[in-house]
Amino acid sequence: MLLQSLFTKTLAVAVTLLVLITSCQKGATGPTGPAGSTGAAGPTGQTGPTGTANVIYSDWFTPAAYNKDTVFGIYGFNYDKADVAITQKIIDSGTVITYGKLDGYVTSVWPTAQVAALPIIITYLDGSSANIDTWSSLLTPGNLRIRLVSSLNAYGGISNAHKFRYVIIPGGVKSTTAYKQGAISSSGKQISGADLSEVTQHYQDMSYAEVCQRLGIEP
Repeated sequence: MLLQSLFTKTLAVAVTLLVLITSCQKGATGPTGPAGSTGAAGPTGQTGPTGTANVIYSDWFTPAAYNKDTVFGIYGFNYDKADVAITQKIIDSGTVITYGKLDGYVTSVWPTAQVAALPIIITYLDGSSANIDTWSSLLTPGNLRIRLVSSLNAYGGISNAHKFRYVIIPGGVKSTTAYKQGAISSSGKQISGADLSEVTQHYQDMSYAEVCQRLGIEP
């Protein structure tokens, strides 16, 4: 009886331990839930406007002396005006307008204070022969050259009463986009795209006063 009682108690304890062990086991891992979706990226913002470019203009200057050369027997007189703003980019895609106030002529040939864009061609009689003076501007990086050629080699030297100035419109301003953005003159005036377009394409047909007005240039 004692042996049976011990066996019965041992079996009861074993069953109890089995129940405890089973109830303490970790539950099975549940299925993985669906991954959270990532929100769609917002629309790309518009590109900001291109920065405005400056329209630069020089003061009036008077060459004190010209360098003389001879090409195929024709005299040429040159004056070099250095300016770092005249870059290769300006030469390739910008616009440089050079103006002359040729007060070294007698007023019957060139009225006092009259201004025109180079090239300027003047024809007058030298005695009984027609002389043709051609004033032009030639650009190289960092330099503007004023050049006079007389068809009759009429001059041994050039008067220092002639005056010149130039306007630099940066490269890229000719593009449609830049026209829409406009520019700012060195006097601080905002220049509309329409005025830039008109001047760069038609300045030869416009008066000096009109170009100054459109580009905010002090005459």
